[in-house]
Amino acid sequence: MKNINKKLMAVSSNVTVLYAEDNDETRTQYENIFKLLFKEVVTAENGAIALEKYKKKKFDLIITDLTMPVLDGVHLISEILDIHPSQHVIIMTAHNTSENLRNSIDFQVDGILLKPVLMEKLFQLLYKVSHIIHYEKEDKNTSTDSVFMNDNDHALFLVVVDKLDDIIKQFGIKIKNYILEAVREHLSYFGIEENTAINFKNDAIICSVDKEYLNKILESLQDFSDRQNTINVHFNSLKIQITLSYGIVILDSKKKSNDSDTLVEQINCMIKDIANDENSSSVVKMDVDVEEVKRTKALNWLGVTLDALKQETITPFYQPIIDINTKEIISYEIYSRIKDGDKYILPKFFIDLSKKAGILKDISKSVFKQGFEELARTDYSFHINLSNSELKDGSIVDYLVYLSSLFSIEHSRIILDITNYELLDPCGKIVKTLFRLKELGYKISLKGFATGNINIELISMLEPDFIKIHQVLLQKAILDSNLKNSLSFLIQYTKQAKIKSIVVSVEDEKILSEAIELGFDYAQGYFIEKPSSKLV
Repeated sequence: MKNINKKLMAVSSNVTVLYAEDNDETRTQYENIFKLLFKEVVTAENGAIALEKYKKKKFDLIITDLTMPVLDGVHLISEILDIHPSQHVIIMTAHNTSENLRNSIDFQVDGILLKPVLMEKLFQLLYKVSHIIHYEKEDKNTSTDSVFMNDNDHALFLVVVDKLDDIIKQFGIKIKNYILEAVREHLSYFGIEENTAINFKNDAIICSVDKEYLNKILESLQDFSDRQNTINVHFNSLKIQITLSYGIVILDSKKKSNDSDTLVEQINCMIKDIANDENSSSVVKMDVDVEEVKRTKALNWLGVTLDALKQETITPFYQPIIDINTKEIISYEIYSRIKDGDKYILPKFFIDLSKKAGILKDISKSVFKQGFEELARTDYSFHINLSNSELKDGSIVDYLVYLSSLFSIEHSRIILDITNYELLDPCGKIVKTLFRLKELGYKISLKGFATGNINIELISMLEPDFIKIHQVLLQKAILDSNLKNSLSFLIQYTKQAKIKSIVVSVEDEKILSEAIELGFDYAQGYFIEKPSSKLV
């Protein structure tokens, strides 16, 4: 907790906050906490008063309850976002399921905290948001001088997000914060710490690097560029892959700090050259869930999900995976659904918001326990989906080991479906967790394989037992002989490496026949069997 406080106060001291809460005791309690952290804290006992104060003066961060008299938090946020669409907002709520609150606003906010709020979660979220605000407010030229002008020879490492202005035009200003956060995380893989990386311009980050480490960074950078050079950015219902361009500037310690104007001019020229480079990309790939985009009233699903956890109506669904030649069921994949009367709610309506609210782990635990208990009565293997955030959380991993013991299930029967694996840090916590699970006998499946960039180094390290390839690639292969040859080569490689291949989302006989021809081992999809609350 001390480390969190220390990091938070380093970036929050210049942040102004408007805090709306109708409960006097709660408002006073958090006001006292916020005043220790932020430059200015203004409070309001309802949304109407908060809105009036906001109209007179813009604040860096809005923290608000939802259920308040006169003007509730939903309408307050809506009004504020109409004035400033890029406003940073945090919701602190005990949740309210009334229809007028559910259906009033698209909650594109920085975070949701559920009361009673855990201090650690509060500080973590405040740090994340304050960190973004800190860099947005920082004076660019002054920051460049203070960070980069020192007595020793050092190097500037320049990272430019390709076509960021175009991306912002497509998706709105709020996507910038998500992109810059992803880039900073990416830079940490090269040993570049957050406090040595600052925003120079809208689309550029400059890092100060000790000259003695420059060659190592360049080697790592070249390796990354050769392998993929793309970063996944998750923004609402979108998954966007951005590309980066790089530049290195060597600084001479013999030059004085009054040369900083020349330095800034030089960097500006580099950024301009990169922007005009025809090889720089825009959005490489965008996956859009159309139904999710249409559905704008997101708070509804937070209330529904919390109620489902409380009433224990989170339900596991099972979809069989068959041997492509014998048509026998060899395993099942477990999904989560919310039972609503005689209907079931699909994960796309509640999973993303559950991540924001910090309750995804609770959903997973509920589904895993029920699924393990059901599958313990059989000899089948089963696939479970684990997100990177869950793999980072040691408690969910420990819970898996506990369930295996509780239901006497051999570890080798449990297959962990991993997504977004291509950008995992080989030395990071997630990869170490996967190694630990493999050593215990659990198996690994790489989901969405070959639809993005393939990290050969990571694959050789992880030695996955399965890969899952989406049927869309097979559809394209039917019309593209080169792609078909590539897929055929990939399947032959997996056989030599003793990796089982699974084609997923099979929708018709044509795709299944193509999978058989290419040599896939297993298949899964609606054409074979839909997910069901009962085992087939």
